[in-house]
Amino acid sequence: MKTLKLQAMESPVRRAGRPRRALPALDNASILHAALALLEEKGEAFSMRALAQSLGVDAMALYHYYAGKEELLLALMAQRFAALDPRQPPFTRRQAAPRRVLALCALYLELVSATPYFVRLMARGLVEQADVAERFMALFELAVDGLALDKKTRLRGRDALVDFLHGYALAGRPVGETQWHASVSLILAGMQASVETSA
Repeated sequence: MKTLKLQAMESPVRRAGRPRRALPALDNASILHAALALLEEKGEAFSMRALAQSLGVDAMALYHYYAGKEELLLALMAQRFAALDPRQPPFTRRQAAPRRVLALCALYLELVSATPYFVRLMARGLVEQADVAERFMALFELAVDGLALDKKTRLRGRDALVDFLHGYALAGRPVGETQWHASVSLILAGMQASVETSA
């Protein structure tokens, strides 16, 4: 003789209506992971609706985490460029300034080449890049420390480097190539030469 519990398990009572679908787990990490993949796949066509569809959730569920597309893109940028950390520079103080600048440029190029879509957004002014710019600027100041460069020269040199690295990344050139080293060295030499000629 079967117990009531066993009988209930073998022939459960059916409830009226459709069975409830198990909702996918949604959290900040899964949203950012899916958003980055979708961003690279769709580029300009990236939308909150497409992201929600890829996650299998209602679009309104995403707005619980992010106010809109721009806030989500800023969070993605912060995640992508977290390695630009002035507390943990990609070089040591013992390295010569040119080597420090090359190490910084190699890191930045690796980051922007992995997500060129962000470079296009920054260039068009569609997302605020203040945090990324501040991080790069702080690291650049550490990299050129010890060189006799005035503030104006440092700012122009930094801007020239960033423009060059963005162009290189957007051209789709392989990060592993080292031909770009010569261009960075040339920019650095130009910075030093401009100080010497104005002295």
